[in-house]
Amino acid sequence: MSFSKRTTHPTLQKSVEAEELCEELAVSEKDGFHKIFPDQDYTEISQIHSTTVREAVETIRSKDFNWGGQGNMSLNYNLAEAAKARNILETGVAYGWSSMSFLLSLENRNVGRLVSVDMPFFGVEDETEVGCAVPEKLKSRWSLISLPDKDGLPKVFKQMPSIDICHYDSDKSYDGKKWAFPKIWKHLKKDGLLISDDISDNMAFFEFAESVSSRPIVIKTFDTQVEKFVGILKKS
Repeated sequence: MSFSKRTTHPTLQKSVEAEELCEELAVSEKDGFHKIFPDQDYTEISQIHSTTVREAVETIRSKDFNWGGQGNMSLNYNLAEAAKARNILETGVAYGWSSMSFLLSLENRNVGRLVSVDMPFFGVEDETEVGCAVPEKLKSRWSLISLPDKDGLPKVFKQMPSIDICHYDSDKSYDGKKWAFPKIWKHLKKDGLLISDDISDNMAFFEFAESVSSRPIVIKTFDTQVEKFVGILKKS
């Protein structure tokens, strides 16, 4: 399937073409997971870590700002478990739902670490609240670099040159993804996974998938009742 001849869309503009392509390819979280790990079980994270998730929900409800919903916690957790991931990179943190899902997997297996890069939202006064969903008991495996991707990612690669999973949820622009994806891919180990949120914003994810000859897995999910698309690439 060729994507490169499709229209390139300006930075930060919604792409009708990318949205249509996402709809065409989309599967559920569980089905997308089984495309990568057909013989592995898929379990909702709230069933196996109910107390931790409930306490995080209560923490977020106590805050007076809104940084979005819970994202794809179960998907992230199951991917980390099935891949036996030890070194995980995350860009974009906000409340820290994805951070917590990866850290729960690492803690469950008593291995590894998560390094997150996050630049707080412009004009936000609650910078100290970044990652507030993450409980203290999980933070020993977590490093948070409070820099934009172009400054933060080189620091990550120096301390973690081989990455099992990257969850990309930072600069949503076309140019931002086109800059970051090749650099992340270079440091992904064989069979490593690149997970990208919000791939319907522009064609950057699909163009990159074609450039590395990786068939994209597109997952339709809902965050606070808003339809979203997540893309996954496996490095062969």
